Amino acid sequence: MRIIPLRGAGVAWLKCPACRLKCRPTAVGPDGQCPRCGEARMLKLSFGGRATVSSSDGGGS
Repeated sequence: MRIIPLRGAGVAWLKCPACRLKCRPTAVGPDGQCPRCGEARMLKLSFGGRATVSSSDGGGS
């Protein structure tokens, strides 16, 4: 059995712009439509993100 994380970095969620349903990609059917209202376009939400800081000075002393 696969355990899916509910929180933390790297967790993917989808949001429907029409009915504002938030769900996991596994809840969306193979057609990619919203399971509640049938909207064809689901927005991908990202929580957390990367904690890396990019430096543009190119290194140095």
